Amino acid sequence: MRARAKRYAERAQAMRAEHGSVDAVYLIADRDSEVGGGLMAGALAYRIFIWLLPFSLVLVAGIGIAASTSETPESAAKSLGLQGVVASSVAQAARGSSRWYALLIGIPILLWATRALLKAIVVVHRLVWGDVRRSVPKPTVGATLLFLAMLVGYFVILELARAVGSWTGSVTLRLLATFLGIFAWWLVLSMRLPHRGVPWSALVPGAVVMAIGLELLFSIGTFFIAPRVESSQRAYGALGIAAAILFGLYLISRLVVASAVINVTVWERRTAE
Repeated sequence: MRARAKRYAERAQAMRAEHGSVDAVYLIADRDSEVGGGLMAGALAYRIFIWLLPFSLVLVAGIGIAASTSETPESAAKSLGLQGVVASSVAQAARGSSRWYALLIGIPILLWATRALLKAIVVVHRLVWGDVRRSVPKPTVGATLLFLAMLVGYFVILELARAVGSWTGSVTLRLLATFLGIFAWWLVLSMRLPHRGVPWSALVPGAVVMAIGLELLFSIGTFFIAPRVESSQRAYGALGIAAAILFGLYLISRLVVASAVINVTVWERRTAE
């Protein structure tokens, strides 16, 4: 097995010299290892998890209002773009919580958590890009509110894509609408994050990876992870739900780091040529 692994490594190195795509994969892996992509993704997943708590608390008020009309908490949660474990947890909280109390407590904490998450994402992109300019975005009140609007816009995109699928009855169109929406969403967001002042076209590869990755994670989480967690909720309780959410957030954070690593690697190879 060691001899076979050595032969495969030698063959990959030979292909690296012949094919630019193989060399790019090696460079991306090396850069991710140099900047500590796994560690940054773990820290970012923690920040997203902390952000989800007040965000879900505020959603309790919205779901309570929606459920008080004609919908159940579960259908109201899913109509807001939430699926699986998160939708189930938020819907259960909406049954017994006061909507005004949730808004009063949740909104200030949500703004604080959004600012902390913005700072974390800015730091990640500064480390990956090596961007030490003084003109990098700062977590001001306006930037925090804009970032919060962008985060909410992600759920709006999912809901619009679901509406397109329901209206047309085509799964292909729904997937296409989701891909295009997330691609544009992440491209706009990446342009406001540190990127060494490169043109917007240099951020396209990362946006493509982000769109494909989030769509895959959304499908995997909805059809595979969520049913398993919900079926074993009696055995593991809140720990099982928290573990599933943290695992999903780590994968999302890995995509965030990977998109920045891919962008800077492709840009540096292009400018070096």
